Amino acid sequence: MIRKIVLIVLMFVPYLSKAQTFTGMAAEQKAQNTPEGWTAVELPQLPEITSANTFNIKDYGASTSAEDNTKAIQKALDAVPATGGMVVIPAGTWMFGSKDQMTSQTEVLSIKSKTILHLSANATLKLVEYGKAPNCKIVFIGCKNRGKGITDIVIEGEGETSVIDGQGARWWLAKENKETFNPGAMIRFEQGKRFLLRNFKIQNTPGVNITISNGGKASHATIHDVTISEPASEIGKGKASHNTDGVAIWGPYVNIYNCNISNGDDNVICDNDAQYIHVWDCYFGTGHGASIGSYTHNIKHVWFDNITMNGTTAGIRLKTGINSDGTLRGGGEEDFRFTNFTMTKVKNPFSMDCFYDKKYNSDPLVDKENARAVDSTTPTYNGILLQNVKTTDVCAGNAIFLIGRPESHIRNITLDNVQISAKKGIDIRFVDNLIFKNNSKITVSSGSLWLNDFDSSWDDQCNAVATSIRSITTAKKEADHHVYDLGGRIVRNNSQTEDIKGLNKGIYVYNNKKYVAK
Repeated sequence: MIRKIVLIVLMFVPYLSKAQTFTGMAAEQKAQNTPEGWTAVELPQLPEITSANTFNIKDYGASTSAEDNTKAIQKALDAVPATGGMVVIPAGTWMFGSKDQMTSQTEVLSIKSKTILHLSANATLKLVEYGKAPNCKIVFIGCKNRGKGITDIVIEGEGETSVIDGQGARWWLAKENKETFNPGAMIRFEQGKRFLLRNFKIQNTPGVNITISNGGKASHATIHDVTISEPASEIGKGKASHNTDGVAIWGPYVNIYNCNISNGDDNVICDNDAQYIHVWDCYFGTGHGASIGSYTHNIKHVWFDNITMNGTTAGIRLKTGINSDGTLRGGGEEDFRFTNFTMTKVKNPFSMDCFYDKKYNSDPLVDKENARAVDSTTPTYNGILLQNVKTTDVCAGNAIFLIGRPESHIRNITLDNVQISAKKGIDIRFVDNLIFKNNSKITVSSGSLWLNDFDSSWDDQCNAVATSIRSITTAKKEADHHVYDLGGRIVRNNSQTEDIKGLNKGIYVYNNKKYVAK
């Protein structure tokens, strides 16, 4: 009798294990960490997961020996009832993504509402090689009907052995060789709400790893304990990855935490309509940093906190771009917080560029003379806080590099307890109210600390920057027509003596002589 009971229990073990794979979202509820005054990010609302609503892709024809499993995986996804369920990718390597197996025109794999896509331990979902996968911006893993009306989706794994692999090396070489290079995002939620990505690794994606929203149409996404891994973009032809943004956000209410991101573009980037974005307790390796833009219309309330960077090309990077037709991409940018950053081997710790894609003039006076009329697309960066930010070594680029627009200055930047050491000095143009406070200190290893502060205002409340004459380079012939203040900062480029009359009251150096502006 005992033997019979044991046999019955063993028969049901596979079904029990399937039903117990999904662990619920109690941990996510506990980790919400919603900033004061913000609305909490909503989590997916899902049914109880049992053997009856769990679907293994092997039961729909998927095989580790198959050249492509797209149709089989899609059949499993389609089997999930309207009430919800889970699709399991078991251990093994599962190829997917061939153009000829797609059943949708907008994504390779389409996920319905109330679906969990679960990658088991030692499971790899691998994209087919370049040439077989679609190369026309089609999303590899997305939602039915571009996500219209979609809610409550989870993509999860069981740790770093649960892998989504994009086999990107041949794609990146195609870009270098000027072959067709139009990959879609590996995972994209274009519309809908309540998404959760957790506990897996995504690597070698051809392009963007994860995209949240399009034009603000998707919201309420949580991403945690996800590792993203691609080569840096600067390591040389045949080795570098290109355009491999880690997480690209184009909509409101997103939490990202406990993630490890190394790639060949922005580690986390906020673009148009990104609002109430909270990123914390993350490690950024290679990549272009904690980034805003270059599409910056209607971005507000973004907070990066407790970020460790090592080998990141850019640390804190804000930009806004110019379209190919000459129009701007901005309007309404405000409230950005970057707190508790530690940067090691970071080239450019803090930069803002409002002429991104179309280089600013070397002489800011030329840009000022060509100021545009202000309209709804004019960038209006306002309210940027850096607090408790430090570099652990000497950065190779500029300590601070801030380029606003002559018709719309960058406004109200506060550096609170910020220690930056860099090879090059401070270059700011069209900036209003840059404040150094609370033990901030900016040092450079060579040359002048202040390279430029054209048409800008700043307030050093803690002696963070040099206030005495350093090394004014008027001995060089090309510097003879620059005007310097007594801090060694260039205040006019290629000037005439009469230009000094237009400066604020003070003492200036021009052509190796001192002049007093009254």
